[in-house]
Amino acid sequence: MWHCLPLALPGSERAGRDMPEIIEDKTSQSMPAWQEPWPADELEPLSACPVCSGTARELLQRDLVDNAFFVAPGRWMLYRCTRCRSAYLDPRPSKASIGKAYGVYYTHSVGGSRTTSGKPGIMNGLKQALNNGYANSRYGTRRQPASRLGVWLAKVLPSRRQRRDAEFRYLPKPLPGQRLLDIGCGNGDFLVNARDAGWDVAGVDPDPGAVAAASQRGLEVGMGSIELFADASGCFDAITLSHVLEHLHDPTSFLRAVHRLLKPDGVLFVDTPNIESRGARRWGRNWRGLETPRHLVLFSRTGLIGMLQAGGFGNIETKRRTAVRKSMDLASLRMQLGKSPDGDQPRRLPVMMRIRQAWPVGSLRDDEFLTLIARKVSD
Repeated sequence: MWHCLPLALPGSERAGRDMPEIIEDKTSQSMPAWQEPWPADELEPLSACPVCSGTARELLQRDLVDNAFFVAPGRWMLYRCTRCRSAYLDPRPSKASIGKAYGVYYTHSVGGSRTTSGKPGIMNGLKQALNNGYANSRYGTRRQPASRLGVWLAKVLPSRRQRRDAEFRYLPKPLPGQRLLDIGCGNGDFLVNARDAGWDVAGVDPDPGAVAAASQRGLEVGMGSIELFADASGCFDAITLSHVLEHLHDPTSFLRAVHRLLKPDGVLFVDTPNIESRGARRWGRNWRGLETPRHLVLFSRTGLIGMLQAGGFGNIETKRRTAVRKSMDLASLRMQLGKSPDGDQPRRLPVMMRIRQAWPVGSLRDDEFLTLIARKVSD
């Protein structure tokens, strides 16, 4: 075990996404959870934007409810900072009470191997060989079966390449012995990919079910978050944050801690919903990226890049993920219809929406997610 990795410490605080507990799933109850208010003594007001500390703001959405998981009580106000254009809840659940907002988070089950050893059908076998061929070339895995045609196919089919790159989080090929930490690792799907690519991997997650699932896969995972590394510095060559920052009460302090844990020129991967996206504008209160009140902060590109730069990161690259538009629109449509975004009805978008999906997304502002790679540039 690494000297800077105090995993699974007895009594360690579980504060990764500020989720102190997993509560009962209430989706089957007849009365919506938001009919009950969030306890007034468990709310905290904000005096400034948690991204840039600006105080000028405008109301973006009122009376938002948990129409994604149907477990959180309360109605919520979302404000947009007029300085950095990010958005935030005010008031918001306190750190001590945020656990009420979390029901069944789908990070527990152990995913199947991407190098299945059985006898898949001809088409599945070909697809697997093409995917493995690209991953082996781009990320240094050694998966079999593999076909070099996968590299060519990725060049001519950008959406296919995006999906493969997202699985490996756009990271460079590691040198021998380089270390990677995934914060909010869930069941370890990404850690398996990173391990296959040659990284020496570890993860942390506040959910005991997710930690148990990841541990079953032979992964070194601890329960908690960055607080487990309070006395460490310069431990990792890469740290990844996939849909973590939006859950945090204090993302700026969190990024300072991440900066401390990275080695000089260390790589940071960030993926988070984009509050200025085409989907956010189109779907409004039913946009899948809102996920009220679990998402306390929703970043604009300006706000996120500014926060990274203020935290000592530079050489920031934006990675396009236009391939996620279809799934985000379909989830948002289900929410607009009062259904679970993770259900199976409707199965397809209406015809006109499918036609619009075929139009290319030209502006970075329209992307559903903000997906960035940055480097530690200062101490």
